[in-house]
Amino acid sequence: MSLAINKEQLAALAMKEAMAWLDQRGVYYQHFPPDQIKIGPINFWPRTGTVTIDGEGQRRAEKGLAGLESILAANGARPRLF
Repeated sequence: MSLAINKEQLAALAMKEAMAWLDQRGVYYQHFPPDQIKIGPINFWPRTGTVTIDGEGQRRAEKGLAGLESILAANGARPRLF
């Protein structure tokens, strides 16, 4: 039995973690299978941690969920109201 995780499993785990993280914070998002999450104009790829914003010509320097959190805060993302 191998304990190695292949790239597909790693991507699935990263996506699951990111979606749970966003759900806990009440952030609306769309999941574009297999690898992308979109929050308004913000695009996030959990496996690589890459963040882009529509209309900008390049990737953001911020990476991962910590980078996404800072970008969401800077763009005024608000949790959904229940």
